[in-house]
Amino acid sequence: MTATAVGSGTVEASGLSLAYGEQGEGEPVVLVHGTALGRRVWEEVIAALGDGVRAIAYDRRAYGESEAPEPYRGTTVSEQSEDAAALIEALGAAPAIVCGHELGALVALDLVRRHPNLTRAAVLLEPPVLALSQAGPVTVRKLREAIERGAREAENSSAGAVDAYLETVAGPNYSDLVGAERLDVARSAGAGFGADLGAPPTFAFGRRELRAIGAPITVMAGERSAPIRREVARSLAELLGHATLREPDSGHLVPLEAPEAVAEAIAGVTAR
Repeated sequence: MTATAVGSGTVEASGLSLAYGEQGEGEPVVLVHGTALGRRVWEEVIAALGDGVRAIAYDRRAYGESEAPEPYRGTTVSEQSEDAAALIEALGAAPAIVCGHELGALVALDLVRRHPNLTRAAVLLEPPVLALSQAGPVTVRKLREAIERGAREAENSSAGAVDAYLETVAGPNYSDLVGAERLDVARSAGAGFGADLGAPPTFAFGRRELRAIGAPITVMAGERSAPIRREVARSLAELLGHATLREPDSGHLVPLEAPEAVAEAIAGVTAR
């Protein structure tokens, strides 16, 4: 099914211009992309959602056509969630279902915690709360080493770092999964990619804070993703207490590998 295009444009958030696109009409669903890949990572999910919802995908600061402060070397989950909150308010999209992938999943979780008036539910795809696993520090170190090695081998280019990142998290066939056009965009997201890597690799929520979140939440991790990703998703769902856990037939890039499953999760969380 193909969704009907409604429009695109920019909104102001924290003094920056953020680019977005939206399709369909109905309940607002805000889609927050992860590291390296911009808002186009949601194209298949938006198509699977159809016209029954108002799907809004935006480029986080320094990605795609969105602006970034100068200099821009690091970000935080709270900074990103404030951007998302400003976007929801500017577009009159509250209360929204928020679906995020990777770092975007942490943004979605932070949004439902700190802005319950703007959000109705959340779907968290491969949330990187690696502190929930004993293997977290080693995983982060190996990822950073791979990125640094990729940048060196590509003559210190950000494109080489992006390729190394995607190969590490998504596997050797990442270029086929992402597609040529989206990969070109990812390779050009130097400032956004670098700032994401500078974000703290942990999410400092206590059990009490997590259990205090009243919004319905679904946590998803691909059954073919790295074991630590599934471990973390299960642990987070357990900590939340009321969350639904889903493990679709996919690897790490759930929006690209299992868009129908993501659309079903969004529909399911709205029915709760």
